[in-house]
Amino acid sequence: MVVFSEMFVSDVIGIPVVDHVQEKIGTVGDILITMGEVFPKVVALMVKRPEEKKQNILLMTEIDLVGKQFVACKSVSSRVVFTTLREGEVLLSRDILDKQIVDTEGARVIRVNDLKLAKVEQEIRLIAVDVGLSGLLRRLGILSFTTLLYSIFRKKISEKLIGWDHVEQFKTDVKTGQITIPHMRIEELHPADIAYIMSQVHEDEKEAIFQALSENKAAEALHELEPRLQAVLLMKINKKKSLAILEKMPADEIADVLGDMPSENTEEFLRLLRIRKSNQVRKLLTHPDETAGGLMTTEFVTLSENLSAEQAINRLREIAPAAETIYYLYVVDDLDRLVGVMSLKDLIISRPETKISEIIIKENIVVVGPEQEDSKVADIFSKYNLLAVPVVDKQRRILGIITVDDVMDTVLPPISRRRRHIIG
Repeated sequence: MVVFSEMFVSDVIGIPVVDHVQEKIGTVGDILITMGEVFPKVVALMVKRPEEKKQNILLMTEIDLVGKQFVACKSVSSRVVFTTLREGEVLLSRDILDKQIVDTEGARVIRVNDLKLAKVEQEIRLIAVDVGLSGLLRRLGILSFTTLLYSIFRKKISEKLIGWDHVEQFKTDVKTGQITIPHMRIEELHPADIAYIMSQVHEDEKEAIFQALSENKAAEALHELEPRLQAVLLMKINKKKSLAILEKMPADEIADVLGDMPSENTEEFLRLLRIRKSNQVRKLLTHPDETAGGLMTTEFVTLSENLSAEQAINRLREIAPAAETIYYLYVVDDLDRLVGVMSLKDLIISRPETKISEIIIKENIVVVGPEQEDSKVADIFSKYNLLAVPVVDKQRRILGIITVDDVMDTVLPPISRRRRHIIG
């Protein structure tokens, strides 16, 4: 059983390793752990020996004590057995210190300043990450001095520890092309949190996170990213998954993404998409980005003015799942021209036999044309306090609708806009 008390990795790195009779063998160069458990177990120390250039691994079974002053072995130096580092094994200083770690509880990416070790059921384990100033000062060897200095002004250096059970490591090995990411934990986060995490990591990690997500979660997270980054990610991952993700997105969002791709990539995806969705996207791509046509979605609900309230509700059950939103219900005549609008509430509280032509608002319906500037559309939303506005052609046929979230970027100030659309 190894004698050990709580300490940090920075306390252990560099201290002497001695044998049973206090003869120095070398110094601690790193700490080897095994992953796969909630709190990884320390299984060996890497010992630097002046006379040897190779990496000597000293197993915990050879060690009697790990203290802040030295590490003591059970045997004399001639009987101490060393092994070698194997490929894929994790060293705390080399692989985790100063690396990026995802705090899955706080949904943020943090830098590891130090690592806390403790004895758990007779085994030394990695229990927490120090992400605060104290960890950095400890690494520099000036924590005690700085603490004393702070105390003069009656201040304390607060520790910022996050339990290892709340963090996951991103490890990207560019040379071998092997990327290991905590996709099971990331998958459980809100799409906006996933997008925020992706905005803080390097390009390889962005791609790795996105590749590991399920198609549904990837589609939801993609919506939270800026279209330019969406396009880059979809072009980098395999085509089959990219297509599956696009198929789960509304047509207007697909148009936003494809509009930021090179024309040859855009055409390739349009050919691979289902015909109905491909046609919708092609129509949307004909409108400039900064117009009502560029903002609108073609996934909306219209009802015939000849239906009763009961028939309209039955019709909604059939077609509403395919619509992006049903803030308002748009009523058209036999030539598909807009004749009125009503809320879902108005429909539900009406008597079943009532004709919806008797329920709808027919006068002063707010509409916009496809060429209307996006800033003017935003003004209309603000002026009339609307959740959605129909886009109509000159014959008042509905081409699409614009929802309030579609115009958010035109009214938000630049800082808020950057927060909403996270650019990597």
